[in-house]
Amino acid sequence: MLVCFLASLTPQQTARNVESFEVVWKTVRDRHPDASLNGLNWQAIHDATLPSIRRAQSMDEVRGLLTAMLGKLGASHYAIIPEDLYAPISNTGDSEKQNAGPGITPVLIDGKAVVGSVAPDSPAARAGVKPGMVLESIDSEKVDPMLRVTTSAGVQEPERLAQRSVTRKLDGPAGKEVRLQVRDTDGSVREIEVARAEPAGKMVSFGNLPPTRLVFESRRLPGGAGYIRFNLFLDPVSIMPRFEAALKEFSNSPGIVLDLRGNPGGIGIMAMGIAGFFVSEEGRKLGEMKMREATLKFVIFPRPEVYAGPLGILVDSGSASTTEILAQGLQDLGRARIFGTRTAGAALPSDIVRLPNGDGFQFAEASYTSVKGKVLEGAGVTPDVEVRQTQEALAAGRDLVVEAAADWIASPKN
Repeated sequence: MLVCFLASLTPQQTARNVESFEVVWKTVRDRHPDASLNGLNWQAIHDATLPSIRRAQSMDEVRGLLTAMLGKLGASHYAIIPEDLYAPISNTGDSEKQNAGPGITPVLIDGKAVVGSVAPDSPAARAGVKPGMVLESIDSEKVDPMLRVTTSAGVQEPERLAQRSVTRKLDGPAGKEVRLQVRDTDGSVREIEVARAEPAGKMVSFGNLPPTRLVFESRRLPGGAGYIRFNLFLDPVSIMPRFEAALKEFSNSPGIVLDLRGNPGGIGIMAMGIAGFFVSEEGRKLGEMKMREATLKFVIFPRPEVYAGPLGILVDSGSASTTEILAQGLQDLGRARIFGTRTAGAALPSDIVRLPNGDGFQFAEASYTSVKGKVLEGAGVTPDVEVRQTQEALAAGRDLVVEAAADWIASPKN
């Protein structure tokens, strides 16, 4: 006779799960932007769910119960992130020792972690790592499992969090080498040992996620258009003066390309500040964000000197939150043309906290509506021109999205 034994949770694990359930339930009750919780009887849902949490025999069952409870809200930005997926994206461990990297920026293309760019004169560049290569493993750990967050957790901004988990694995103490297995565009696989070095850029924090290097870049593109990129809406004391200086340098340019791909957002009011460099009319706004106690209107205050030329904004699935508010708002106003791929659909301010049982919990604290009444949650910003980067283009040193925006600026019809 075959006897099957089901692995059940220990009493200690069950106690932590019950505690985690209470944290999730109370957080929604106290911090959901709609005090009525869309008319739900939240106490009744608590009382009906708690016995099942106590009887649960596995962590998957507990997560399923919590996810089903959150699903009754009918809103985005509410998710349970399993512990093994939460750990690589959380701010755990000694972040001071994770302050160096090989100089690789990974991007997700067709479900693969691809080298999107390599910093000039970085350890990766000197080791022969090139854009377009696929990262197969990092320090003998396969990359594919790191990408499970894109399909397993049901979390908002999945591709950005997956990319972050890969980046976090690449990072480590300065001077310590990282072993990479990479697949080139011709299919060949090789092992490379790359040193880690502290990159340029200021270290800043974003919620409960790991500290990130703040990067700002501006240059002229072939054809004369100005190109500006920054990776976070944080540290306005440094970003805003640099943005203003770049626009002054590009005042006579035929157009501006603002690259917000991979930018997860940050401080919401910075969207109004950036928009003020491109909108001259008083009283225009990017939309409204409603919280439980207040409503924030994203009113644009024009700058003394406004750039009136064509503006192309680049976005992708890693563009979220404040980035989406700026892009959608300027698209609604007819002030910008959007290039790239649909954004994350995660405009709400949200937080990710660690639960007593080790899992992560993502929750929202507001709702956002654009000028034309568009709700971005789950839908994202739809580009005017959809352009997808490819592994082949990266390997050839081309950025198809930048090229599309630059061609539009150069077009006689513009």
